Amino acid sequence: MRSNPVRAQGVNRATGEVMQLDLFGEEEAKSGPDKVRYDWNPHPGRHVNVSKTLMRKLWRKDSGYDQNDRDIFGFYLAHSPDGAEPLRMTFKEISETLGPAQNTVRTSVEKLHLGGLLLEAEKFGRMRFYRVNPRAGYDGPAKKQVDATKDARFPVVPAPAADKEAPAKPARTARKRKAA
Repeated sequence: MRSNPVRAQGVNRATGEVMQLDLFGEEEAKSGPDKVRYDWNPHPGRHVNVSKTLMRKLWRKDSGYDQNDRDIFGFYLAHSPDGAEPLRMTFKEISETLGPAQNTVRTSVEKLHLGGLLLEAEKFGRMRFYRVNPRAGYDGPAKKQVDATKDARFPVVPAPAADKEAPAKPARTARKRKAA
């Protein structure tokens, strides 16, 4: 076979025999850790398995999620590490990368967490790191996604309303200074 798949002939003109086309050259057809057929050039990358049904619901105007929420969720889908690992970026770092204000990022992440699209994965003091719910999107093998969904709650669309009956945080009282 010819090494250039673009100029390969589909029929042997002399005999009329149909020939097998070489869609990938020998180098491209090799499998293994170095070569992956879906690693398209010039922008190779990983691929995330997402629920199209859930995404269609999320992107509807009556979903309860606004454009910022969808942008933040897309950011988490695109930037999260493999498997069930959380995205270890602060709201400030996400804000600097994506554009909206830090409080907007915080509000959207809280709403996405309340709706089950993002799950809290780690907590260090006051800092919390979230991961994409594997029922909404997963970066990794299908077998691991099935295992990861066993303990994951179902995402909710339309977005649940924030619990207004939750007790408000007590107001801080000013400390009295000692007279010097």
